[in-house]
Amino acid sequence: MKFNRSILAGTAVVAGLLFSVAVKAQDEDPNKWAPAGLKIDGKANEWPKPLTFYNNDAKLFYTIANDSNNLYVVINVPDQVSKMKIMRAGFTFSVNPTGKKKIVSSVTFPLLGEAAPEVVESQNQRNSVEWQRSILQNAKQISVEGLTGVPDGILPVKNDKQIESAASLDEQGNLVCEIAIPLQYLGLAINNDKPIAYRFKVNPLNRDDRKAKEKEVKDRIAAMQAAEKEGKTPPPMPAGLSGPGMENLFYPKDFWTRQIMATHK
Repeated sequence: MKFNRSILAGTAVVAGLLFSVAVKAQDEDPNKWAPAGLKIDGKANEWPKPLTFYNNDAKLFYTIANDSNNLYVVINVPDQVSKMKIMRAGFTFSVNPTGKKKIVSSVTFPLLGEAAPEVVESQNQRNSVEWQRSILQNAKQISVEGLTGVPDGILPVKNDKQIESAASLDEQGNLVCEIAIPLQYLGLAINNDKPIAYRFKVNPLNRDDRKAKEKEVKDRIAAMQAAEKEGKTPPPMPAGLSGPGMENLFYPKDFWTRQIMATHK
């Protein structure tokens, strides 16, 4: 079975514009070998730019890599809707070592701590870099499921299982997330020569976030209607509060891909 992807061609990001060309990737495409001196810090400085692939449904760039001990995934998210969903509900990376499109193990990150800012801030505040960074500073947990030898549940970002994760905003304001998972937890080994199935899922906003967003829309519509009755120019509906972008906040976006292990640099 073949899995469709898009691969970036030419230069990467120019003033926030992303150029890509669609290709049909083959199941035997290998992972990248992990960069030397790789640090899981959410900055992605060690990764070649641009990242290897782009998925137009989830609106993110990604690279999957490995070395002899760990599997690594890095994503770069320029899309505002996908950014908001991931910052509030995380993205889930799943692995099936048999290559089947069936989840065996998964890690979800970032997950917010109790001190995370509320979603009821204004739209302008939510679009601010300061607010987004304050959200990421409270991303102190990960969720794991189906990992060999690791109980299902919530782990702190700093844990004793050698599962590493970090997220930050890059110079363009794109969301960058990195995860490292020991191969042994995933049922993988460096000598695996069969395609491995990977799933990326951008999770939707939760119920409380949805209620807050819907209230904001109703309040804005009421303000617009009141202005019209008074003969005033109604305030515009901010980007992200109307149209398909708003609705997409409340539904997951996911895709599967298959790659084989990299065996050398």
